Amino acid sequence: MEISDISSYSLLSVLLPSAKQGLCFGGGEMKKLASLIVIVLCLGFILAGCAGVQVKGYSSDPPVERVSSDSYEVELEPQLREGQNFFVKFRFSFTNKTSKELNIDWENSFYILNGRKNGRFGWEGITWDGLKEVQAQPLIPVSAGDTLKTVIFPARLLGRSSAGGGSTGGIRYTRGPLPEGANGILLVVRQNGKVLRQEIVVKIEAH
Repeated sequence: MEISDISSYSLLSVLLPSAKQGLCFGGGEMKKLASLIVIVLCLGFILAGCAGVQVKGYSSDPPVERVSSDSYEVELEPQLREGQNFFVKFRFSFTNKTSKELNIDWENSFYILNGRKNGRFGWEGITWDGLKEVQAQPLIPVSAGDTLKTVIFPARLLGRSSAGGGSTGGIRYTRGPLPEGANGILLVVRQNGKVLRQEIVVKIEAH
């Protein structure tokens, strides 16, 4: 028996004996009692409906996507918002497997949703003002054998929030949830004048 069923049963158990006694009452009192019973039944149905509402949780398939080539290895892992059950960002790891420097081209790397480009990425530590001022994102060098680790998130899913009192970081922002579907990055890497492109995607599902 659910909580809502117990509540309705308890109330009715009190009211039904009164209903029997009400057989001796006048018609007006009987109408009031009948109305009260109807209200209790309606409340029971409402409680049952609320008990059946479930908050969605989200999962990623796979939890971490790894892609490896002769030149690099990349990991992309969706991460939950703290204290919540939805994803708002990615842990991004890039390892240079060559003997020479590689450059990640953030200007031409895009967030992709269900196979379509959907804007560029921001990264951990950037301010709202800094995000607005970025015209061309820099090439990020990764030395031979090194690994770059950072947290990235889709710039288009950011929302502006109030500035913190006395904060020198400027206007703050909030990260919107990654939607259901194929989420990932179209990564562009430059190697000795060559352009290497790689899609890394995970599927986010609600359950």
